[in-house]
Amino acid sequence: MDRMMASCFCKIFMMSIKHMIVLFLFTYVALINGAKISLETLDIEQLLSNEEQRKSAFACLMDQKPCGEMQGLRDTIPELIRTKCGDCSPKQKMKFDHISKVLLEAQPVIFNALVLKYSAKDNSYE
Repeated sequence: MDRMMASCFCKIFMMSIKHMIVLFLFTYVALINGAKISLETLDIEQLLSNEEQRKSAFACLMDQKPCGEMQGLRDTIPELIRTKCGDCSPKQKMKFDHISKVLLEAQPVIFNALVLKYSAKDNSYE
């Protein structure tokens, strides 16, 4: 009887370990994905106030260096600029317009480089 209980306990313990490992992996993936910057999470004022971050983000968006946490934004920026956020929700469109205005006023060279790189050839950006 003791052997049967020990075996049962061992099986339950192993199942618990497996569940804990799976839970840890899901949590880890969620944390990694949650760390990426997107249109919704970008704080343009904070980014522009830090020269190193600004240069790093611009290099990422211009395909000059790996993106790291900016990859989410890098993956969506071509479509956002090309369509002027035409497929965005009203909230996303407001955020896009705000970012565009701040970037144009604070860093017109960066703004124009991004527009030239990603806008459709037949679509002037105004």
